[in-house]
Amino acid sequence: MTTATLRPATVADAALLADLGARTFTETFEAICSPPDLAAFLQATYGEALQRVELADPSRPGLVLELEGVPVGFAQLRLGHREPCVEGARPAELQRIYLLRSAQGGGRGAALMAACLDLARAWGADVLWLGVWEHNDKALAFYGRCGFREAGDHIFQIGQQVDRDLILVKDLA
Repeated sequence: MTTATLRPATVADAALLADLGARTFTETFEAICSPPDLAAFLQATYGEALQRVELADPSRPGLVLELEGVPVGFAQLRLGHREPCVEGARPAELQRIYLLRSAQGGGRGAALMAACLDLARAWGADVLWLGVWEHNDKALAFYGRCGFREAGDHIFQIGQQVDRDLILVKDLA
């Protein structure tokens, strides 16, 4: 049996999250993105320096999931951030929840989600929301099982590629 552990992410995890973010995003989207657009997006979104800044921000708590001590996924929230379609007095965004493909299954994503819900509730959030590509059927099914519902959409751009993300919400009150 593989031992899974969740721990808070710290500034010392900046290189780790940069790597995991780039690897998981690539696993999921490389088939639909041009290599130059994907490379530019990964550098702009998951660069180590940016991860360091994000992890130092107390309004952006993160979690790292490890299997037998090996990091295989992470999540990050943005407290107080919202989209126009997100209702609630105290929203929190689940900005990232990523697992390497090899670590998916076995309830690991559900455990990571449960920890994110606990973090959002501990902060006092009354709604948790996220954006997900409209054609990411696997993620949409997972979020549906977790109790999220569609509230709207927004544009998500990867280089020159423009996609539509659905905004999903889960009431926490």
